[in-house]
Amino acid sequence: MEAPNSTRSIMNKISVLLPTRKRTELVHSSINSVLANASHPEMVEILIAYDEDDAESKNYFESEKWTNLISQYGATSKIFETERHGYIKLYKYVNLLSEKATGNWLIFWNDDSVMDTQSWDDTIRENDGYFGLLRAQSNHNHPFAIFPIVPKQWVEEFGMFSPVNHSDWWTYQCCAPIGRMRNIPIHVTHNRANVNGMNNDATFQEQDYGADGQDPSNPEDYSHPDRKNDLIAWQHRILAIANEDGPEETIFL
Repeated sequence: MEAPNSTRSIMNKISVLLPTRKRTELVHSSINSVLANASHPEMVEILIAYDEDDAESKNYFESEKWTNLISQYGATSKIFETERHGYIKLYKYVNLLSEKATGNWLIFWNDDSVMDTQSWDDTIRENDGYFGLLRAQSNHNHPFAIFPIVPKQWVEEFGMFSPVNHSDWWTYQCCAPIGRMRNIPIHVTHNRANVNGMNNDATFQEQDYGADGQDPSNPEDYSHPDRKNDLIAWQHRILAIANEDGPEETIFL
């Protein structure tokens, strides 16, 4: 079993993956909280995906307000305008960003979230060398990893972050049942309409949960037979990479 290694280089980069739509003020506050609470914001990479019909986001990410936010912390950013996939195909944005990311760790982030923990990036780096899921804590009382954190090697091995819309469900189910998940002391406030009543805007109301484990005929739904087979294959691969004699204990907070 690997132990967290805090002696590894602090220079490992961390990539924050953020799909967003028409929520520029939320993005600004959210990313500011991420960078302001990082010990080494200069080693944080922000990757953004927004829809090609989203003029509000386009204008913001081309503005000095965005570039000044990133530059004041010495961070870097990559911005991608994509076809509109919608919430039901959220994983397509996440997979694009994870492919383009250059960090050693990848965080699937939300534009309606705020980072509460100082030195969160140091906490993640203490787990360098671990192949599995890091699970942050939040006010969103949910059994999965709402803000999943995985090593870049995850994408290198599987070719994607997740094959289904609910990337939090997928990463959790890949890792928790086989003891490859660590709960880490990072806390995030999720300012979501169905969590604390905030941000009940058009972006939230347009969310489509069609691929939510209810349609086994849909190959993008995790209930599809092929995805069930994929889940087992991914679990076996994770354990093979971990090269352990037995599973690491998963502690639920």
